[in-house]
Amino acid sequence: MTRAPGNGRNRDERREDALRPCRYLGYDRDSLARYLMQRCAFELAETQLRRAIWLNPFEPAFKHHLALCLYRQNKLQEARDWARKALEQKDEPNTRDLLDLIQHKLDEERGTHG
Repeated sequence: MTRAPGNGRNRDERREDALRPCRYLGYDRDSLARYLMQRCAFELAETQLRRAIWLNPFEPAFKHHLALCLYRQNKLQEARDWARKALEQKDEPNTRDLLDLIQHKLDEERGTHG
């Protein structure tokens, strides 16, 4: 990728920035992030997912994937927040299940599971 002089951002990123928010952007970054999560590269995946959400805040699957990524990193509070945001956009059984899993782990850490 060619870097732009001065600002360190490449031409593709500048083009994305100019087009955002857009319902058609972010899917490539989401695909890369899911691949990275399969390889346990969660920090790199998190970066790609945050960019995907920034580019296309309309896609709840990106938020679900970020919640899962954060859960796998044991960033439970933030994972719960992103799962809730995904559910606000679209009520999906997988996201509800993930939210339940996150809440259960939070409860366990607080010693309030029953």
